[in-house]
Amino acid sequence: MKKCLVVSAALALLIACSSEPSTPSGTLPDVQNLQIDENASRGDTVVLFWDAVDVTVDGYHIYFATTMPGSWSEFISEDTTYAHIATTTGYYQVKASEGLNYSAGFSNRVDTRAESALNEREMRVGTESNGLVFYDNGTGWGLGCADSMDFAQDVYIDTVGNMLYLFSGNFDPVNYPGGNDTKLCPRGAHGRLAPEPGSTEWVDSVQVTDFDWVFVQLSNDHYAELNIDSVFTDGADLLSYEYQLIDFLRLFNVL
Repeated sequence: MKKCLVVSAALALLIACSSEPSTPSGTLPDVQNLQIDENASRGDTVVLFWDAVDVTVDGYHIYFATTMPGSWSEFISEDTTYAHIATTTGYYQVKASEGLNYSAGFSNRVDTRAESALNEREMRVGTESNGLVFYDNGTGWGLGCADSMDFAQDVYIDTVGNMLYLFSGNFDPVNYPGGNDTKLCPRGAHGRLAPEPGSTEWVDSVQVTDFDWVFVQLSNDHYAELNIDSVFTDGADLLSYEYQLIDFLRLFNVL
């Protein structure tokens, strides 16, 4: 795969905040069939590909924004593929160019946005709502009893001393059987990019406080994060979640 020609020394040019990039328009055909290669995309790298236009061109302009509307960054590729090393999810569009002549319009738009929703859940220690599972399709999460072999929790909640902790699903299989093999990491300074697999930052337990965000490395090769609104002596109220649908991709949304 050829790497890109950079638009500037910083590898990107910020374009005005809008629903579409502010770019030249011309008479070249529009780029068709822009897609995310979900088999090649993983970690912090999003691999894009598209159909070549049926005329001679110098290359292709890839536009990226973290939000919609948003500030667009621009990259250039000589090929019909591009690997974007990202720090957040976002939206992509493409144009072709030959000299000063550009595509008349943009390609279709694709995105890596994680599924997300406000979906309040009340987890309580020592009850039938002490466990939590993320639905595989990213449509939500559900509570259950982590003490039961019949419930395959991704995380469960318990106290250590007078502190409240989230635990990975299978941390204590004797007392909390049936749990999934997950890992946890406080979002902290990581921004919207979860740590690499195998990083020592992935742990089996995290002390939680009000307004925390916690990344979850799931056993099905997906990544999620949960937002803790309020913490009590016997549990926590969860406010919202994000679930990245692309296998192995560790990127999350700028809200």
